[in-house]
Amino acid sequence: MPVRALAVLSLLLAAGACAAPQTGTFTPAPIVPVVSMDAAEEQDPTEPFSLSVVDGILEEVNVTSDRSETIEGAFSEDLTSWTSEGIMNAGSTHTVVAKAVSSDGTVTEFEQQFTTEARESSGFEVLDVTPVVEGEEVGVGAPIIVNFSEAAPDRAEVERHLVVESEKGHEGAWRWISDTQVIYRTKEYWEPHQTVTFTADFEGEFLGEDTWGGEDYVAELVIGESQISFVDLDAHTMTVEVDGEVVKEMAISGGSGAEWEYYTATGVHLVMEKFADKTMVSPGREPGDEGYYSTDVQWATRINITGEFVHGAPWNGSLGSANLSHGCVNASNADAEWFYHLAQRGDPVDIVGSPREMPWNNGWGFWIMSWDEWQEGSAL
Repeated sequence: MPVRALAVLSLLLAAGACAAPQTGTFTPAPIVPVVSMDAAEEQDPTEPFSLSVVDGILEEVNVTSDRSETIEGAFSEDLTSWTSEGIMNAGSTHTVVAKAVSSDGTVTEFEQQFTTEARESSGFEVLDVTPVVEGEEVGVGAPIIVNFSEAAPDRAEVERHLVVESEKGHEGAWRWISDTQVIYRTKEYWEPHQTVTFTADFEGEFLGEDTWGGEDYVAELVIGESQISFVDLDAHTMTVEVDGEVVKEMAISGGSGAEWEYYTATGVHLVMEKFADKTMVSPGREPGDEGYYSTDVQWATRINITGEFVHGAPWNGSLGSANLSHGCVNASNADAEWFYHLAQRGDPVDIVGSPREMPWNNGWGFWIMSWDEWQEGSAL
C-alpha cells in the first residue's frame, strides 16, 4: 500500500478512537409473575390445594364450583401463596381465577380448572316436606316441615344446604325439633299469592362426619289467599279476613273451662287438616269413665294436635252467647261448612280470651314463639 494511503488510514483510525460513544434509551425486560397451582386433576375434596407466585404477589384469588359455591382460602403473610380452606363439593368442576403483580407493575392473570373426586351418597336425604301436595294452596302461616331419612350427622352443615326462596321476599329461620326434623318459619306471615321454593342442596355436599349428600331435593309451596281468623272467646265471635278484608263474622261457642283441658287454648293456631265427618272422643277416657263422650260432628277443621277443631255443633244453643264446648270452637253447621271449604292448611286462627295458653309444639303452634325465641333453635 502506498505510504500516503497508510497515513490517511492511520488518521481515520485515530479519529474514530477519539469520537464520542453512541447514545440511546435502555429498556429493561419486564418482571413477569408466574402463578402455579398444585391441585390434582382429580382433587380429593377434603384436602386443601394452593396457589403460589414467583416474581410477584397475589392480588386476587377466586374459586367457584359448578354448583355456584365459593371456596374460601387464606393468603400467606407475604402474599406469595394462597391455600384453600374447608371441604369442597365432590364430583364438581372448580374454576380458579387469580391475579398477580410484580414489583414493576406487570400483571399476570391466571385461570385454570380442576375436578374433585366424586363421593357416593351416604344415604342421608330428605324423606318428606309438609305441607306440600301437588295442586294445593297453603295459608300465609304455613311452616316448612322437613323430615330426614336418618339423624343429621352435623346439624349446622345440613342447615347450610337448606335453601328457601320466595317470589316476594321474606325473612325466615330454621328450628331443629330433633336430629331428623327441622322446621322453617318466617318472621312475619308469608305474602299471599306467590310460590315458595325449598331446596335441599345436597348433591356432592359434605354434611358432617363421613356423610355426603345425594341428589338435591326440591319442593314448592304455593301460598294462596291471606285467610286469617280471629276468635274472641269473650265476645263469642269468629271473624274471618281474606286478603285483609272481613268476609264473615260467625257466632261461636268456645271451651267451657269446666276442667282445665276444656278451655280453648289462647294463641295462634294453624289449620292442619279437615274432615267432612269426624267422631270426637274425650281424650284419655274410656267408655264408662266419668266424663267420657263420643260425638259425631260435621265439617271439622283441625287447628291443633290435641283435639281443637272448628266444627258444626247444631246442638249447642249458646252460639254467640256462652262457652259450653269441650275445647273446640263450635259453630252452626252452615258456618262450619263454609269455613271447612274456605280453609287452607297453614291458615292462622288467632284465639284470645282464655287463661289456658297453647304450647308452641301443640301441632303447628309455631307462631306462639317470639321471633327471637324461634331463631334460637337454629344450628347456625
